[in-house]
Amino acid sequence: NDKCSDHMVHGNDFLVLFAVTGAANVIGRPIGFFLWNRVKYLPRELTISVAMAISYAIIAIVDDIIVAEVLIAVAKFCYSLQAIEFSMLRFDYHFFGMARLELAVCITSVTAHLGSVVGTTSAAFLPTNIAVLTTLGIVCVQIIVICLMKERF
Repeated sequence: NDKCSDHMVHGNDFLVLFAVTGAANVIGRPIGFFLWNRVKYLPRELTISVAMAISYAIIAIVDDIIVAEVLIAVAKFCYSLQAIEFSMLRFDYHFFGMARLELAVCITSVTAHLGSVVGTTSAAFLPTNIAVLTTLGIVCVQIIVICLMKERF
């Protein structure tokens, strides 16, 4: 048994992970768009981020595949809800100002790609518990950043 294969997703677990990710995106993005102009920024984004942090914290503590798959679904759903805000934020000239809009789009796009690279790399090459803790740390930083975005309230 290969040491690397202990940390990889195989067979039916891969199909469940695929279904969870797809369903979360299909359901979460339309709901996120619906909530975007109906719920204020701070309560919406803070609630979503805290739900993600709680999901990853429980995954890190509890060693059960069913619990992990359900909570990954919750975290993916939360991420899908936030995708609408991120898409809108990149082009919000009221928030960034017209003079800084190009720079803001570059910075938000680069950080999004960097986050994707870090997330994919940690999921692919790190042990599961380290990848979950890394993601939990990133979400905690995200909560701090959301609280500091006073202009967005």
